[in-house]
Amino acid sequence: MLKYHLLICFLTLIYLFKTPNLKALDKNSFAIQNDEELVETNSEEDFDISQEELISNIDDFVSLPKGGTHWKIFGETIMDEYKFIDKQGFEWVGVRPIFSDEIKSLESTKILIQGYMFPLDQDDKQKTFLLVPFPATCPYHPHVSSNLIIEVHAKSSIKYSYEPVNIRGILELVPKDDIFNVFFRLNKAVLVSN
Repeated sequence: MLKYHLLICFLTLIYLFKTPNLKALDKNSFAIQNDEELVETNSEEDFDISQEELISNIDDFVSLPKGGTHWKIFGETIMDEYKFIDKQGFEWVGVRPIFSDEIKSLESTKILIQGYMFPLDQDDKQKTFLLVPFPATCPYHPHVSSNLIIEVHAKSSIKYSYEPVNIRGILELVPKDDIFNVFFRLNKAVLVSN
């Protein structure tokens, strides 16, 4: 149950604050820019990272395993933003994927990808976890968008690692997940040695 609460927190934070409105001031602080004002926690420098810049830095953190799929293919998935009002009358912002033909061609096929585990449980071994192209910098949510997150469902539990891991599994495209905004799942996944 804790894993779903963490996932909800992560996805809620990402989509409440639209990417263009969230600016990193430095690696430890953020500013949220509304149409009227800018609230800053630290004003040393202003780093505005685009999706293209983020994708271009992936190779600095993970290697493409032989026969593997590059994160760029996932990153090219367009995030179509939508709004909805919940039963309590609160307005929420979510995203749904618009998949490229290239990623569609991989659906239901076995793929290999390298990434960092983001645990959803507090156990040393994880059967369900998130895989992202960058190391975790926060214990509550990975700081990447939905098109750079793969929800992994392993055949058997995989020991958590701070190092990048190679994972092989069957890719499932998720066209609509209004609760978690998950775009990709890797089912029947296994750890593959480097």
